[in-house]
Formats: sequence, structure tokens, C-alpha cells
Amino acid sequence: MPSTLLPPRLDFGAAGNWNAIEARARDFVDEWKDAEGYEKGEAQEFWREFLQIFGIDRRRAGAYFEFRTRKLGGAQGFVDLFWPGRLIAEQKSAGRDLGKAVEQALDYLPAMPDHELPRAVVASDFRTFELVRLDGVASESHDVASGFTPGDRRVSFTLEQLPDRVRHFSFLFGLDDTTLNEQNPVNVKAAQDISALHEVLKQQGYRGKDLEIFLTRIVFCLFAEDTGIFDSGQFRQYVRNESNADGRNLGRVLTELFDILDTAPENRQTNTPATLAAFPYINGGLFADPIRTPQLDADSRHAILTATQQNWAAVNPSIFGSMFQAVMDEVERRNLGAHYTSEKNILRLIQPLFLDDLYVEFEAAKGSPGKLQRLHDKIANLRFLDPACGSGNFLVITYRELRRLEHKLLEQQLKGRNVLPMDVAHLVRVTPDQMAGIELEEFPSKVAQLALWLTDHQMNIEAAKLFGGSVDLYMRIPIKSQPNIVCANALTTDWGDVVELSALNYIIGNPPFNGSKMMTPEMRTELTAVFPKGLRGVGILDFVTAWYAKAADVMKRYPHIRTALVATNSISQGEQVGVLWGYLLNEGMHIDFAHRTFQWRNEAPGVAAVFCVIIGFSQAKNVKPRLFDYPNIKGEPIELVVRRVNPYLVDGGDILVTSRNTPICDVPRMVSGNKPIDDGNYLFTPAEKDRFLEVEPGAEGLFRRWLGGEEFINGIERWCLFTGDTSPAELRKLPHVMQRIQAVKSFRESRTSIPTRKLAETPTQFHTTFSSHGTYVAMPQVSSERRDYIPIAFLGPDVLCGDKLRLIDNATLLVFGVLTSRMHMAWMRTVTGRLKGDYQYSGKIVYNNFPWPEDVTDAQRTKIEELAQAVLDARVNHPGSTLADLYDPLAMPADLRKAHTDLDRAVDKLYRSKKFESDDERVAMLLARYQRLVGGDSKTM
Repeated sequence: MPSTLLPPRLDFGAAGNWNAIEARARDFVDEWKDAEGYEKGEAQEFWREFLQIFGIDRRRAGAYFEFRTRKLGGAQGFVDLFWPGRLIAEQKSAGRDLGKAVEQALDYLPAMPDHELPRAVVASDFRTFELVRLDGVASESHDVASGFTPGDRRVSFTLEQLPDRVRHFSFLFGLDDTTLNEQNPVNVKAAQDISALHEVLKQQGYRGKDLEIFLTRIVFCLFAEDTGIFDSGQFRQYVRNESNADGRNLGRVLTELFDILDTAPENRQTNTPATLAAFPYINGGLFADPIRTPQLDADSRHAILTATQQNWAAVNPSIFGSMFQAVMDEVERRNLGAHYTSEKNILRLIQPLFLDDLYVEFEAAKGSPGKLQRLHDKIANLRFLDPACGSGNFLVITYRELRRLEHKLLEQQLKGRNVLPMDVAHLVRVTPDQMAGIELEEFPSKVAQLALWLTDHQMNIEAAKLFGGSVDLYMRIPIKSQPNIVCANALTTDWGDVVELSALNYIIGNPPFNGSKMMTPEMRTELTAVFPKGLRGVGILDFVTAWYAKAADVMKRYPHIRTALVATNSISQGEQVGVLWGYLLNEGMHIDFAHRTFQWRNEAPGVAAVFCVIIGFSQAKNVKPRLFDYPNIKGEPIELVVRRVNPYLVDGGDILVTSRNTPICDVPRMVSGNKPIDDGNYLFTPAEKDRFLEVEPGAEGLFRRWLGGEEFINGIERWCLFTGDTSPAELRKLPHVMQRIQAVKSFRESRTSIPTRKLAETPTQFHTTFSSHGTYVAMPQVSSERRDYIPIAFLGPDVLCGDKLRLIDNATLLVFGVLTSRMHMAWMRTVTGRLKGDYQYSGKIVYNNFPWPEDVTDAQRTKIEELAQAVLDARVNHPGSTLADLYDPLAMPADLRKAHTDLDRAVDKLYRSKKFESDDERVAMLLARYQRLVGGDSKTM
């Protein structure tokens, strides 16, 4: 509905409108070039006509002449022209110093409220202009020859140059050349503004569903007035003019607006105030639900007006998830396992799943009207489901990318044809209806719908710029398109009730990441229910695997559907692989593409780093497998050439390594170290040990050096009071030792675990005990992923190791040499689990399943032993350096590096004479050997 109070909307991005603005600027120059330039007599008329160059009516826009304000220091002043939130203009007589005029205008800024701060100051003496941008945002890009330079903050030009400089003033419409990406400060500030409004309202007691719906409506209005759905500045002016400064009537004022936006023009009362009647009919359910009218105040009014200062046309709707997460309760967020996704990560999923293939088809279709039409038909009928959609990030980016491809298709289809813009608008066929989602919580589900509507409108603006005509031609207001976002539990809901599965093409998303040990009882019940009853090992699976299983069930019934989901990297490493992928492979699934472990980044504040994989899988035939590797897990991927991607995300067959209690080859057993369960009573720092011996000198012989994982790697000195092999008679002579034993007994008795309480009967004994009479090999359970080699060392019987170390008694130099080789490290990286990004070495998975070299000759054995000893000798050359120092990839000494390299080559030759070109090649060979070993008797070294 056209406004009776504000100027008509302009499509300022279209060349024709800029041409019209430039033409009006030339008329303005002709009218004023011979004026006498008397400040008081002509200033108001000068600025009134200046605004009209851009189609802006001064009164309707809410700009004021001689606006009373305060200067820095409190003195009263008058602004020649003040348009709150947009512009301060200062006028001087011809020949006066404009620099002083600008400084005078800047003096007004400290006393202004944030939501009224202008985006620029301009001064003129009728002959020249001095423009200063205050927001640091470059104006719309333009040809430098015209006099415009992107990024200018202060520019001067003459009256005659104004027609070539009009694009400097694009900020008057809220149009700036800002990119739509999650790092854009516009997006960050928008999220902060909504968070601030949320906090104000929440503190005032306006909470729950009412607050959530209220916020989504405010966001829509903010976006609408900067993108042509409302008139420019219409929402801001309505709030500013219709509400009192104290904000007490603002709740009622906004409720009246929401009612109007939900009422078709023919159903509105004839006596509706003009300020309300000027707003268009929105529909679409966004304004339909009744909510409590909020009781607002000056703070909430200020927060809303501050938010209107943003250029919401430049805000990426995919960051609404960030806004949502920023205002959610932190504990609730953790319980739901919510993770909100950056655009880069979404593209990593959707490009290899379908987008890259569509662009290949597009390139092949160019020049063929029939092929272009068939591709257009195809994308207009694609259907997507995100069964853990949150606030819709995946669906938003997917929809945007489909629309952009459609625009490229239309450009090709319309080449050489003279088609009216209104006819082009009817050719746009991709709609938000093609997107469906399931979300457990109501608020994010509504945010998802809002984000899709706003993305649709942004794409309509892009279409208008590409094909000409007003945005109105493409605009789908009143909202008719209805993305099907269902508020439900995806694991207990039949996905066929949400979307027609026979028409569905792709399942995408980022399900909750809760680890096996972090799940609630309800989550565990839901997880178990989606897997077949009696499937062994389900208890070790992470919550995210339930979505993989449910998607597989859908694809088994509808084989044309393909799925790509994000997960923590635990599903492609360690024990979970055998359980999850054993089931999925048995159901007929195979991996189409995968991104190996990378560090998950998103735009939500306060979210810790997560190490993830992306896996696309299906039953589809003739899909060329793709594998993306991250040499730096925080960096960008490289695509590897592969024949097949297996569940460990390496090039090879679908082989699964399962947990086993004994080694698959004839090698010494690996065990865990000692587990005291002592509440720290038996462990001492050097200072604590010295103080204890001062009061109990007879206990000196009971102390042994203690190594946990940290102590082992970082050379930290700790001691253990070991009483397990001391006679009762000697212990009774040591009262302070007996006090420690009693403390351990009491601690164990207080535990809920029955085995631990049982252990209280023997408080001098550890839960698990390892002691050796000779040397043994030790390695840490957890080691940094930065290291090329897990540090491994020989220890003697005088050292007790904790259960964070993995130990092999009576290990030989040959065992040490193979374990510390690149061959074994490649195997470990593939099949072991991870703790965050660090390797978590599992004896039952890594060591017990490792295919050791076969038929090793005496000469080979001797060679490996010599090279293994060379590694140990190289370490000795650097006294004072810890294992952490020696194996830091940046600090690793050259002689130690060379010793390892020589050992690596020799171990490789135990497996084959031909050189291995990569770790992937090593792993492929090892997996093939493993498969052969599990099918028959193991061979000895």
C-alpha cells in the first residue's frame, strides 16, 4: 500500500534510478550556481531541494531545520538540518571556512543518544561541499573516474561536481556496499542490538514465548524498512513519532502495528490512522499469534531505535541463528547441544552434495534452450529437509544458492530476448516452499521461517537489480510462501509427516553434538530407539549418530535421497566406527564425500571450538567419491583424488576395525598404568614429599617416582606413596602413613560405585596395578595432534605410571621402533579416537588391531633396533629438554628428526620394498592386511 506520509520507494540499486538522481542533481546545480549564497536567507530552501534530488521529502522523512541540541560542554546549539540517524547539515555563507562548520557539527554528537547519531556530516557554502562519513562504511562502489572512491571518509567537491558525486550519499537510503558474510561488522552489530533489546525486556519481566515472538517481529520490521517492504525509515519514524519519550505507550503502539501487518487492506477499519494504514499487509503467520502486550519504557524504546540505526538490508539472515544463540540461556543451550553454523561450513556441505553438480550441469546447458529449461525445472522441484534445523542456517544458505543459480539460468535463457521486467518476475520459480525443517524448540523454528522469508526478499532485490524493474514486481508480499518448519522432536517424529518423502531429494544439517557421556537419559532412550533392537555397542555412540541412522532408514525406503550431515570427528574414529558404520554399511549406505577433521567455526558468541567432520552418504549409484583434507585443521581444505572413501575417511574399502582385548599379532600385551582411586592422598609434589618426610622419616623407602600423562610429557616431578607391597607390621610403625591409608579407605567408602566401595576393604592396594621388574615402554593416552610422533619412552622398575599412560612390559627395541614409526602413527591417526583435537590412544583399537610386519629377518630386526637406539641417543643429546620440547614440530632437534626419518624408512621396508608416497597409502595397505588377518590366523614377527 503506498504511503501517504513518506516518499515512494525507490529501487536505488538500479542504474535507471541513479541516472534520474544525477539528472535532478544537474537541475539543482543549474538552479543554484548563480545564487548569491546568503546563509540565513536561503539555507533551508537549499537543503530542502538538495534532499529532493534523492526523492526525499524533508517533512515526511522526519528531518528538522534549526534543531535545538547541546554542544560538547553543555552549551545550547542549533543544527541547520538534522535528520536523526542519517545526516547533520551545516550551512555557511559563500566563502566561509567549511572545516570549522564540520567541527561545529561534530561538537553536537557527544550529547546525542545513540539511536539518533547521524551517519554523516555535510557542510556547504553554496559553492562547495565537505562530506564526512561517521560510520566508517564505504558507500556504494562506483567508477573511480566519476570521482567516487570506495572507503572515503572525508571528501570535498564543488557544486558543479555534485552530479558525479551523488553516490557518496547512498547512505541516505541505508544502502552501502557491505558484503553478506558472518564476519561483516554489520552482522555482528545487528546481533548485539537484538541481544541488548532481549536483555532489557527480560529484565523487565517480559519473557518466554511472548518475548521470542516479539523479537522475531521486531527483526522483520527492522529488515522491512531497509529493503523496500516498508517505506524507507517508516518503522523508525512510527516508533519515534507515535510513542512517548518514556516508552510507556510503546507496547500498545507496536501491538497496533502488528495487528495492522496481519490485516488485509479490505479488512482494515476505515478510520485506521494514516500512519498505520501506510504499512503493507504481511500475512504469512508471522503476526498472527496473539502475544501479551509488553509494558515498555525509555530503555526498551532506546534499544529499538538504536537497532533501527543498522543497515538491515546488509544483514545476512543466516546470522539470525547467532542472534538466537546470543540471547538463549547458557545452561539451556548446553542441554540442547545447540551449535550454529557459519556460512563457510554450510557451503562445505552443500557444494559437494548437490551445488557443484548443478553448476556442472549449468555450464553444459549454456547455449541450449532445452537443457536450460530442463535444469530450471529440476532446481524448481528440488526438496530439502533439515531435521535439526535450529534457526534455519542450512536452509537459508541452500535457498539463497538455489536462487542465485536460478538467476544465472534466467540470464542465459533471456539472452537476446526483449522481455519486460514484469514478465521476468513470473519466471522466478524457486521458492521457500522447497525447504522443510524440524526443530525441537519453538523460538528457533520461528526464527528459521523468518530467516527464509527475509532471504527470499533479498533474492528478489537481487533479481530486480539483474533484470530491471521495481522490487515490487518480485516481492512476495503478502507472504504466501510457507517454508515447512515444524516444531517437533526429530527423533520421535516420522519425517514423512513433515515432507513428502517421495519428493524429497536431500537431507542436510548439523544435529546436536552431545557425546555419549553427556547425554541425558531421555536422549539415550531416543538414540537407542532409532537403531535396531539388540544392536551391540549402541551405548558408546554419540547423540548425533541417531540422525545418521534415521536418515539411513529414510534412504533405504527412498534410494534416490542423499544425505550430508555434520558430526564430531568421533564417528569416524575409535570404537564408534565399528558400531555406526557397521550398521549403515549393512543397510546399503556408502560414503559419497567427506571432509576430514577440521575446527568448527560459527558466528555465535562464546562457543568453544569443536572438531568436526562432514559426511555425505547414500545408496545412489555412479557418485564420484570426493575427499577433503585439512593439512591445517583451522585452515582451508584440499581435495584428494580417491577411488573410494571408507568410514575412516581414507581411500580404501569399507573395512571396520573393532575393539579387541588381545593383539591380533603375536606381540606383548599393552596395559594401562596404575589407578590409585585415592583422592590424591598417595600423590605428592616434591615439596609435599619433603614436608611429609620431616614428620615421617621412616616412610622414605615407600616413595616412588610417579608419572601421569602430563608428568611424562612435560617432565614434571611427582611422587607416589606406594604401600601395596609393605608389610602390615611396618605400616603400623608409620602413623602418618596410616592416616593416609585411612583417608583413602574413607574416600572409597563414600563413593556410589559398588566396585569402588568394595575396594575400600583393601585401601593399600590400587584399583589397577602395574609394576615391572625390568624395563618397559610407556606412551601417553592423550597426545597433541600437532606432534608428528606420539612421544614414547623406556622406563625402569623404580617408576610408577598412572592410568593415563599405556605400558608394554619387557618391550624390545624392535617393538619400540615400530610403535614410534610413521607407519604406526598413520594407523593411529586413522583408527584412534580423539579428545577435542588431540589423539586419544586406545590399546584395544589401535595397538591390538595393528598389523605388525610379517616374516621379519634377523638383518631387518638388527637394523630396526639400531635405528630405534639412534632415536633414543638423539634425545640424550639434548639434556634438560622434555618430551614435549623434543617433539614440538617447530622445536624438534635436527638430529632427532633425522633419526626418526631413518627409522621411518626402515619400518616402511618391513612392509614392502616400494616406497610409500603418503600416509593414506600406508593406511590403505594396513587396512588390507588387517582385513586378511581377521579372516585367518595372525602371523608373528
